[in-house]
Amino acid sequence: MEEMTVRGIKGGVLISLPEKAWYQQRDILVSRIQSQERFFKGGRIALDVGGSDWTAEQLFKLLRDLSDEGVCLWAVLTSSEITLEAAKSFDLQTSISALNAPEEPQEPQLGAGESGCEWHTKSLEKGEKVAFRANGVLIGDVPEGAEVIAAGSLIVWGSSKGSLKAGCGGSDSRLYILRYSGGTLSLHGQLLEVPRKLTNAGPLEIYFDGSGAVVREAVARKIKLL
Repeated sequence: MEEMTVRGIKGGVLISLPEKAWYQQRDILVSRIQSQERFFKGGRIALDVGGSDWTAEQLFKLLRDLSDEGVCLWAVLTSSEITLEAAKSFDLQTSISALNAPEEPQEPQLGAGESGCEWHTKSLEKGEKVAFRANGVLIGDVPEGAEVIAAGSLIVWGSSKGSLKAGCGGSDSRLYILRYSGGTLSLHGQLLEVPRKLTNAGPLEIYFDGSGAVVREAVARKIKLL
């Protein structure tokens, strides 16, 4: 197979890549997404990489690249044990049966909990970028021009005017913000709108339920560290 193929599945699209080295697969995928931005932007993709070996670091960089393009990677299919372990470390789906399983409404829970939690304990500078491989907690402010990306759930314990992207690697991820003061928010690859009345208000809790995105004031007792 020399070219990637794209077909629709429940919850998104499945992209099958040719049997090449991981960096060649990455270049083919990113190039195609950039050339068909309108089709892929805001979407969720499952990726079949065949027997190609992807390490956790390489897969993490791909998650960041796809997030920059507005695309959410939620599954990786592979016959490589190395790639399989890397995908599991980000709580990504790894089987066709999981991709086609019926979706049932569930009580929102913090995603990727078994993958651990990373911390960043100071405010960001304008233009600074922080990425978490799993769940992330940032203690500090995110100014305009700064960006935070988390493969799982994300808690920002400060004021945010920058760009926050969560849930690039987990379907049950959630986003908490102590004070939203503007900027862009993305969960599972979908851009979110915050009601005007919630701007500069109390802590926000953001997740998806059976009917779509939920953006609401968080109840203090419900906010748990990951």
